[in-house]
Amino acid sequence: MQVQKKKPLYTHLSDSEEEVAVSGDTELLKFLSTIDFWCGNETLHTENPNYQHNCKCCLTHIVGLPRHPATRLEMPLTHFQVDLFNKIVKAVTQPENVSKVDWDRIHHAFHINKGRQMGFTEIVLRIIQYFCFSRYAGQNIGIIAATNGKLANKDLRRFGRLFKTIPEVVAQGVKASTFKIINGCVIEAFPASEEAMTGDTNYACIFMDESAKWKLVDDTPVFNSVLPIVRSNGADLFLVSTPKGPLKMFYKITKDPQEFVMLVYDIWNAEGNIYTHDQIVQLLASTKEDPNQEYLTKFTIGEDSILGTISDEDRSAEVTEWGQEDKDDEDDSYVEDTTDDPPDWDPK
Repeated sequence: MQVQKKKPLYTHLSDSEEEVAVSGDTELLKFLSTIDFWCGNETLHTENPNYQHNCKCCLTHIVGLPRHPATRLEMPLTHFQVDLFNKIVKAVTQPENVSKVDWDRIHHAFHINKGRQMGFTEIVLRIIQYFCFSRYAGQNIGIIAATNGKLANKDLRRFGRLFKTIPEVVAQGVKASTFKIINGCVIEAFPASEEAMTGDTNYACIFMDESAKWKLVDDTPVFNSVLPIVRSNGADLFLVSTPKGPLKMFYKITKDPQEFVMLVYDIWNAEGNIYTHDQIVQLLASTKEDPNQEYLTKFTIGEDSILGTISDEDRSAEVTEWGQEDKDDEDDSYVEDTTDDPPDWDPK
């Protein structure tokens, strides 16, 4: 799996901003701002169990590999996670024929329609971490998820744990729904509401997690409060969710993408790394949830998919009925591990 090589991204900062970006532990920050996201070595963790010690090949190996949702064993990045990263890097890299002034006015919005339990929250948080040392240095990042804010804070704690091997760059652990890096980058968690991001608008990135599953009758006000901030700042927007019916903004954007980069990854993308073929067939045969929607990224209502019948030729199992149990608005594939949290990580 090949990832696009990273170019130094401090070039978008003024001299004064760059000085802030490399303050504190200067050498480590400079190093993290130029290192690759993923080196592509899929066996380093098996050949050397202590691979994180003195590892300098890529940020993914420095931070530590993701863990399989069921086995909790470390595993290399999947091909679809690498594909997502490459597409994002390509989209946020300034073309040579576009001036910096014009480029700063262009925000970069990604609509990621994904199957359940595929590790997309994990990879998006890691991509955000990667940009914290360069593209987002000295600026704010917002995480919006769930109407009660619990998922947003869970995502923030999850983000904070990505810094366990590089605590030198942490200015403040997760406290009061905020996490800070010594280069001036501030990451904040918000519940999904119209008032979520009123006030300070200095956001370089906003991550809206499981937005199709927010327990809101109408989520338009949330988007109406966020999109002007995104557009005025030229910020990145990650809109990530498993579908939940042909309604609300996550679905509406699929019908009229406008400026969004549309990306779709169903459960079959995870075959051979997260799931075997037989495991996927078993998931699709389940009657506990709507598998067309939960695993095949289809927007369904009742027992009929608005996108038509899902056939065996589409590499899926035909399903005609399922339970009506309402699902939580969060990714339940992630298990928080607090055993070796630093003392300033908020455990609540």
